[in-house]
Amino acid sequence: MSGLGIDFGTTNSSVVFYDGREFVDVVGVMPTALYLDREFGSSVGQEAVDAYLRENTGRLVQLEAEDLGEIEFTIAGGDEIQGSKQDGGAITHIARVHAFTDRHLPGRLFRSVKRWLGDSALDSVRVFERRYRIVALVTPILVHLQQQAAKLGAADVPLYVGRPVRYEGRREDATRTAVRRMREACSHAGMTDAELYPEPVAAAVSFLHGQAPQPGRIVLAFDFGGGTLDLTVVREVVREGRDDFEILATCGRGIGGDVIDQALYRAFVFPEVGEGAIFHRPIGPELREFEFPFRDFSERLLNWTLAYELNRPDLRAVILEAMREKGETGRRLERLWELVTRNHAYRVFQAVERAKVQLSDRECAAIDVPELGLRRELRRTELEEAISGLLDQVGACVDLAVERSGVPAREIGMVARTGGSSRIPAVIRLLEERFPGRVVEHAPFSSIAAGLALAAHARRETSGTG
Repeated sequence: MSGLGIDFGTTNSSVVFYDGREFVDVVGVMPTALYLDREFGSSVGQEAVDAYLRENTGRLVQLEAEDLGEIEFTIAGGDEIQGSKQDGGAITHIARVHAFTDRHLPGRLFRSVKRWLGDSALDSVRVFERRYRIVALVTPILVHLQQQAAKLGAADVPLYVGRPVRYEGRREDATRTAVRRMREACSHAGMTDAELYPEPVAAAVSFLHGQAPQPGRIVLAFDFGGGTLDLTVVREVVREGRDDFEILATCGRGIGGDVIDQALYRAFVFPEVGEGAIFHRPIGPELREFEFPFRDFSERLLNWTLAYELNRPDLRAVILEAMREKGETGRRLERLWELVTRNHAYRVFQAVERAKVQLSDRECAAIDVPELGLRRELRRTELEEAISGLLDQVGACVDLAVERSGVPAREIGMVARTGGSSRIPAVIRLLEERFPGRVVEHAPFSSIAAGLALAAHARRETSGTG
C-alpha cells in the first residue's frame, strides 16, 4: 500500500509519495501561484511567477477610463436637487459610471489564493472580461501537482490533501466554506477520493514516524507557515498492537508569513516611498505645507495584485506634484512613482520576504529593490519590534492549545516546529521559554506533505478538539 500527500500551502506547495519504505519529494518547494494571460492560457508554480515578472514588471502602466453605462437610484422625499428629477416627492439621480482599467495588462498572477477560500462574501474575481470562481483558481494548481505525481507512478493511490485547523475568514462559517470549496476543487481536479486532513496532525504523524516509540509521550506539533498557524497536541499510545497516537487538542489562527511581510512593508518600506512626507503647495501668494496623502496608496501597495489601480490620473497627479520637492522628499516620491507606474509592487514584496528569510540566519539584512533605488538595512531586532503584536498572538495560541489539551506545559515532552515562519528566532525563543530544551526543528518545508502521505498510506483518520 502506498500513499500520496499534497500540502496546498498559502505561499508554497509540496507533494510527497510514500511507498511504504521511502519518501519521494515530487515537486520540491513550489510557489502556490497561478498566472492567466489575456488568452486565458495558464501556468503554475515557478513558471507562473517567472511569466508574470517577465511580462508585467517594469512596463509602463496606463489606465484608461471604461464606460460602464448608466445607473439610476431614487431617494424618497427631499428637496429638489439640480441635475436630478422629481416624481411624486421622490428624487431620481441618473449618473454615468466609469472605471479605470489597464487595457494593456498582459496577465494576472494569483498567489495566496488559499486565504480567500474561507471568505464566503468573495465567490469570484474578475480576470479581464471573465469572472473566475475562487475554486477555479485553485483547481489548476491541484491538477498540476497531481500530474507531477502521476509521472512518478503515484496515480490511483490513497490521497490526502492538507487543510488548516482553522481557515482564514471574517465569518464564523469560514472553515466550513473553505472545506467545501477545497473538496469541490479536488473533485474538479479529478481527485474524487481525496481526503482533507489537518495539517498540524500531519506534522505530528511525520515527526513520530522518525522517532523511537515512547507510549505516553506527549508531543506538540507547531506548524507556522505562510498563511496560518496550526497546532496540535498528541499523546503516543499503543493501539491494536501498533504504535499510534490520540489527539488531545488542536488550535489554529489565520496568521502567518504573509502577515509578517505586510508588517515589515508598513514599517520599513512605507517611509521610503512617501509615508509622512511633507510637500509645499501654493495657496494664494504663499507656500503652505501639506502631508502627502499616503493613506490613499497604502492598502493597494500592500495588496500588490491591485497596485496597478494606483495609476488613476488623480493619484498620479498628486505624486507628480509632491515629486517637485527637493531633497529626500522628492526622492521618496520618485520611488513611489516608479513603483506605481512601472508595476514593481511584486518586486518589493519579494525583497521584503527575502530580507525576512535572511534574518532567520543572520543579524542584519537589507530590503533591496534596485529598480527603485531603494535599499533599507534591517536588523533582526527591528523585525522583532515590528512583529511584536503578532508574536503575542502566537504565544496566546500556544497557551490555548496547551490549555485545551488538559496537560501542563511541563508534561509536554517534545515540540516539533515546522513551516517557514517557525524558523524566525523570536518564534523559537517564544517556544523555548515555554518548553525549555524540548523544541526541535522538523523538516520546515516538507513535514506536512510527508505526514499526509503517511496518513494516506495508513488510511489514518482523525478526531479531536477543533
